[in-house]
Amino acid sequence: MRRLCVTVAVLLTAMIALTTSPASAAEPAVVTAAEPAVVTAAEAYEQVQQAAAAGEGGRKLANGVTMYDSAPFLMRVRSYGSGYCLDNFASGGGQNNSPVGFWACNGGGTLLWRWRVFDSNRYYGTELVNNASGRCLDYPASAGGQTGRQFNVYDCRDGGWVGQNFHVYISGSDVWLSSEYTADAVCLDGYASSWRGNGSPVGLWSCNVSNPNAWQRWY
Repeated sequence: MRRLCVTVAVLLTAMIALTTSPASAAEPAVVTAAEPAVVTAAEAYEQVQQAAAAGEGGRKLANGVTMYDSAPFLMRVRSYGSGYCLDNFASGGGQNNSPVGFWACNGGGTLLWRWRVFDSNRYYGTELVNNASGRCLDYPASAGGQTGRQFNVYDCRDGGWVGQNFHVYISGSDVWLSSEYTADAVCLDGYASSWRGNGSPVGLWSCNVSNPNAWQRWY
């Protein structure tokens, strides 16, 4: 009987040792999703242009055109500095017609964008796609050809709607976007007169594409 008790005690000691061993030895490591790589808007555009020129990594559409998407990036405007980013406001859930404007740069997914070259042979052959929703920056048809309205996002038309089509200019780290929406030169603009911090709108305004102002220079 004494030998049996000793044996039971030894077994109990071993079981306690196993249950109190370090968690790292018994539990799998927690794996978290990696954050998407972020480059500057200018770098991302140069990279996607190089990919389109080389015919690498594109996706062919039903009409036979191959389009190319860049790495994701943040969009800030020179006039408001580094604290505010272009955002498809989370309150809209990324749905069609959900508004776009400025929000404090806080690491949120709705602040990330990517270039889409849907036709490298077309002057206005680029879209700006929200990385979270997959929808395109869209100047609404309800604006009736007028500037001064607010951008939203909408299903990408890949060249089928002038309110989504841009020509991208680069100077150093600055980029500016000229829109096909009107026959006059108009650019993505930070609307100085509508600035109120978080929630401020962005839209289209007349521009000098050779030397745009600080509300039209993005980086």
